[in-house]
Amino acid sequence: MSFDNTGQTPPPNGPVPPGGGAPIPPGGAPQGGPTPGGYAPPPNHPGAPVPPHGGLPPQQPKEKNTVGLISLILGVVGFVFAFIPGALIVAWILLPAAFILGIIALCLKGKSKWMGLTGLILGIVGPIVAGIVFTTLVVGAFDEAFDEASGGETTVTEAPAEDEGAADDAEDAAPDDSADDASGEQGTRENPVSFDATIENDDWTVTLADFVPNANDDVAANGINDAPGDGEVWIEFTPTVTYHGEESGYAAEVQFAYVGADGSVSDSLTNIVILDDGFDASAELYDGGSATGKVALLVPDDLDGLIRVTPGFLGDDVFVSLP
Repeated sequence: MSFDNTGQTPPPNGPVPPGGGAPIPPGGAPQGGPTPGGYAPPPNHPGAPVPPHGGLPPQQPKEKNTVGLISLILGVVGFVFAFIPGALIVAWILLPAAFILGIIALCLKGKSKWMGLTGLILGIVGPIVAGIVFTTLVVGAFDEAFDEASGGETTVTEAPAEDEGAADDAEDAAPDDSADDASGEQGTRENPVSFDATIENDDWTVTLADFVPNANDDVAANGINDAPGDGEVWIEFTPTVTYHGEESGYAAEVQFAYVGADGSVSDSLTNIVILDDGFDASAELYDGGSATGKVALLVPDDLDGLIRVTPGFLGDDVFVSLP
């Protein structure tokens, strides 16, 4: 047995480290073992953090993005209101806000992005939807206003035949259904209505009567009107117009013209004529009121054209054949 310089027997496994404790085994401290002055915690100590594979620190979950949540809510609500015609103003307010907040939400670091991205997309798509709905409303309102201003749809009622013989002649002369389909809508230049037909819409009812193919003498009777030139003739007819509007209207709203086979147009403004019993275009009428009188037009003497009747400034043109 040997003694060290302290007079104590050394431990069998080696010297005692400073500060006491277990002796250091020969060859030094074990790998991962104690260091001078004490021992490190065992590798699997319950209180020691265990690094993930590769030694990287664990990733923290992303924090909730409140701005993104607000953007998402505004985008969804605004997108729903974009389909409601009476609430488009709400969509116009919410969707731009969702777009702006969506951009802000995407710029926040460490925050969830999907809600902000969804709000951003809704802020882009929503105004497009709202614009389509708004455009549809405007077009519909314009069509409705135009329809009202034009007196609505114009209809034509042909006069019944006077007797059985006339009815038979009309039936023989009338084209079959297939011919009507081929010629198109009634009252066009290709398919004019008869002179004694009744033309009407929501505002006006118009009938024509007393066609005179050569009214030169009647027009020249007062000595004021111009005489027809070579190849021209004055024609006359007597319209009766009846007003059905809610407020008052003027007889001048119903217009008459002659359209030749070559497409030329002659109306009362082209050649002004004054007749003793002429049509009073300045007459103001209320619901049920009527105006009647002669209309004279200067036209080519071959009389190969049609009379055009327009029941209202914005009404549909109806072409009438000469009797």
